[in-house]
Amino acid sequence: MQHQQAWIINEYAKGDLTGNELSLVKIPQPDLNDGEVLIKTLLLSLDPSNRLWLSEEKDYLPQLQIGDVMRGLVVGRVEESKDDHFKVGDHVFAMLGWQQYAVVSAKQLTAQNAAIKFTPHPEIPLEAYVSALGLTGWTAYVGMHHIGNVNPGSKVLVSGAAGATGLAACQIAKATGCYTVGIAGSEQKCDLLRSKFELDGTIDYRNEQDLSAAMKAQFPNGIDVFFDNVGGEMLDAALENMAMNGVVVVSGSISQYQTLEEKDKVYGLKNTFMLASKRLRMEGFLILDYLEQMDSILPTMEQWLLEGKLQYRNTIVDGLENAQTALPRLFSGKNTGKLVINVAG
Repeated sequence: MQHQQAWIINEYAKGDLTGNELSLVKIPQPDLNDGEVLIKTLLLSLDPSNRLWLSEEKDYLPQLQIGDVMRGLVVGRVEESKDDHFKVGDHVFAMLGWQQYAVVSAKQLTAQNAAIKFTPHPEIPLEAYVSALGLTGWTAYVGMHHIGNVNPGSKVLVSGAAGATGLAACQIAKATGCYTVGIAGSEQKCDLLRSKFELDGTIDYRNEQDLSAAMKAQFPNGIDVFFDNVGGEMLDAALENMAMNGVVVVSGSISQYQTLEEKDKVYGLKNTFMLASKRLRMEGFLILDYLEQMDSILPTMEQWLLEGKLQYRNTIVDGLENAQTALPRLFSGKNTGKLVINVAG
């Protein structure tokens, strides 16, 4: 029996990540049975949700146990198949694990189980399918169009705008004809958003004494759609500045993920009364609930990328062995765009 490298859970995270939560081990690679496929991990996506899955707090997926392989979203390739629906060379986007290979029942590789088979466009690099054309890009598309219902002329604010999902959300808003402002954590990132991605304005939250006032300056008549990846104080400030009948799209709350185990440190919103007084709608969503629509959405996004309307920026770290040390970058603001582990080499 062959063996492979995998990261298993050593202890649950409490507070800031310490680097001791996971252990890199060698585990057996099972032989295939009928109806199963062997998937080689090519690219591993690192996401804020990884912090949730390392916690003992309940979330939207079953709790991982000590000794389990760490859960992760991957772009992989079928290396061996004993199922008629998959052939060697097929590409899949799936929620599998931090490991080199996975043996999976073909019946589990469905949209209902967060898996999609796709054919990469010959003119598009594969790494695009883990960012702008992957889960983060799809999240941005659904959040803007299905939840936010943006239209040409909509006034849109995006938090975490230099991150993977935020960057895609900004571009989709701009492509729709919206006035778009992004919030990021450095002047360098803000410069990038204005120059390369042509945003109408930016807010460097680390250098603002009054975040609400900074938003007011960018949106004197109020925000129509706030696409939020951060939560906490940033969400509170946005609620103060929403336009009448505005929409708050809750994609994530990365500012709160490392305090989930300590309830006294979780930020409590103060401006929820604005939801009623301004007739606002605030709606959270998970892209996992929309994966069955990706077959119709992906060709549109591929065309946008080929036309230059949609760009991506990845921070790529080589080697599965470096996954644990790379993960804290998501919470330190040290990467721009999508944080990806190149597993295949």
